[in-house]
Amino acid sequence: MQIYSYSIPEFNFYYTSIPIYNKDNQIISILKINRHRILTQLFHMLLRTGMPYCYNAFSIDNKALYKIDCVFTGVRYTLYSNSALKKVAITQKRVQLIEKTQRFTINGDVYRFEKDYTHSGTLTLNDKKIATIRNLDHTTTNLTKRIHIEAINDIIASLIAILYQTFI
Repeated sequence: MQIYSYSIPEFNFYYTSIPIYNKDNQIISILKINRHRILTQLFHMLLRTGMPYCYNAFSIDNKALYKIDCVFTGVRYTLYSNSALKKVAITQKRVQLIEKTQRFTINGDVYRFEKDYTHSGTLTLNDKKIATIRNLDHTTTNLTKRIHIEAINDIIASLIAILYQTFI
């Protein structure tokens, strides 16, 4: 598997572009926050910690690769895949008290994203592991969180990054 990384700034705004780097320190794609819908924006402003965001992945020439959207945070997630040219529903299944797995199908292939209590995640394709992701910074002393990815290719690295950012 190939190695990738990116850093999430502590203060992440709508206009923030988060580059994903390969092991040669070249940018392979860019993550951006998907704006909240109106009702979610109201709750986001009322809560001190805010509501989690959904994310988009773009190629370096600004073409959409993947986009996750939801009706309201935690409700009815969908994934838009540029390769499949359609939206697919993401189903969530509770594994333990807190942990959930996300599952979706693109072109007949079943993808499953599973995260655990250590803030690590695994992406499988038809029950074969194709990517892993983990947070390297377990303390909040830095102003950024460094994320490490191992994936079979650049597209899968972008996919696991938006899944991780949306569901962690």
